[in-house]
Amino acid sequence: MTDFAQRYRSMSDYRLAQLAADPNALVPDAREALRAEIARRPPPMSHSSGEVENLVSAKDSLDGVGGWLAWYCLGLFGGVYNEIHFAVSLHRGGSSVALAFSMFSLGIAAWNLATGIGIIRRAPFALRMVVIQLSAGGLQGFIILLAGTALLASSPRLAGLASALIGVGVGICAGYAIWPRYFQVSKRVKITFGRNL
Repeated sequence: MTDFAQRYRSMSDYRLAQLAADPNALVPDAREALRAEIARRPPPMSHSSGEVENLVSAKDSLDGVGGWLAWYCLGLFGGVYNEIHFAVSLHRGGSSVALAFSMFSLGIAAWNLATGIGIIRRAPFALRMVVIQLSAGGLQGFIILLAGTALLASSPRLAGLASALIGVGVGICAGYAIWPRYFQVSKRVKITFGRNL
């Protein structure tokens, strides 16, 4: 923010007005520094102070958690319940592998919750949390897919359970393959967090 403030101090009123005319092109810190610099200077003679204030204070409709970003957060919060339910189901299996995967699922549940809160609070590290969340979720889906495939190969009599596991694994992997692209190209993500993945 300090860098933006110093840069705007050295700009002419005309250049500041040009920047203020397109606030969507600025990251949140830059918009805030621009607002402060325009408020610090006396308004130019050709504009009333109300016009300058309206121009600078116009909030971008994509700034904040909404649209697909809101759906992603809802998925994270819904995933907390699913992960806990899955972990409890696995824990009943009793094997050490099931117990380890159960603990992994509980870790994902906690991380989903933390990531959703980080996004809503617009934490500066929220996108790093998203990368970890997407990686862990994708890994979980891949493990479930492998477990279903191995079960189908080893126990044909459990084909129904194996098919269900394969379906769940494919669904999880597909979801986690799509979301990274959203975070790479989304204009809302760039405006809200100042950058994309």
